[in-house]
Amino acid sequence: MTAARRVLPTPTFGSPLAAAFMRFLETKRAAGYRYREEAWALGALDRFLVPVLVPGDPILSLDIARAFVAKRGVESETTRAHRLTLVREVCRFLALEERRTAVVPPRWLGIHRRPFVPRVLTHDEGRRFLLACGTLRTQPGSPIRDTVLGTALVLLYLTGLRAGEALRLTEADVDVGAAVIRVRDTKFGKSRLVPIGADVSIRLRECQRVVARHFRAREPDAPFFPAPSGHAYSITALRAAFHQTLASAEIPRRRAGRTLRLHDLRHSFAVLRVLLWYRQQADLGVGLPALATYLGHVGIASSQRYLQLTEELVTEITRRHDARFGHLITDGDSR
Repeated sequence: MTAARRVLPTPTFGSPLAAAFMRFLETKRAAGYRYREEAWALGALDRFLVPVLVPGDPILSLDIARAFVAKRGVESETTRAHRLTLVREVCRFLALEERRTAVVPPRWLGIHRRPFVPRVLTHDEGRRFLLACGTLRTQPGSPIRDTVLGTALVLLYLTGLRAGEALRLTEADVDVGAAVIRVRDTKFGKSRLVPIGADVSIRLRECQRVVARHFRAREPDAPFFPAPSGHAYSITALRAAFHQTLASAEIPRRRAGRTLRLHDLRHSFAVLRVLLWYRQQADLGVGLPALATYLGHVGIASSQRYLQLTEELVTEITRRHDARFGHLITDGDSR
């Protein structure tokens, strides 16, 4: 069965630049960008411009851009940086059609996006997390929540899928017999096959059995991780289950200034995979391109930001290189 390409949501624009914003959004998506969250941010810019622009001559000026990115309340610089990036992209596009459009420079007003450092689960935390996924609580009106969302979290940690990719899986996408998941129409419009281990396959099969018993007949295009309504679970519900699982596993959400996010399970998977390869004396020259493909990246460069140098990984790197080159290092005694 071939799933139809999902229609991306598009906000309704009402400012004097509404038509230009639609062309901007269509251009981005034609280039392969999903532009989901960005589309709603574009809608916020559009609403901001409604009382600001002159209908007969709608020109985006530096003063208007400055007002849009101005700090609001106690929001972070990162939030402002997101708005700056959006308005800069929009201005560059509009300037192609209207030369009077002010092109906002990068790092304007001293705003720049600081590199985000994710928090990665240690090997022991990962073990505790997987155990806690099996103890997730049900809720009134949601008798199979523990199985469905617990399995979804296991899948994220052991395959590195994006949360949205997991929630959009259908019954037809998951072949537990062949131990393969088909991830369709994901980031940049790509699809890929994701092989899974026997333990993950068993867990998915059990989830499938529980869901089928609860909902009875299941169509191939039915969500693999259904909410009580029968529709796919929301990212909000999955995030809440993630936080409950962390609490059950006694894993602090915040440590050393870093907050553990749901997306960090993808980072944790990548680091864990490299850590295990070091322990298995595997050839990373072969493994890293395979990891990039598995994660759905176009190349190793896209995967680099996931490969955080953790204490466990440093230990394994040191051990491997000491075994190979340790004999070349002396204590300085020439006798």
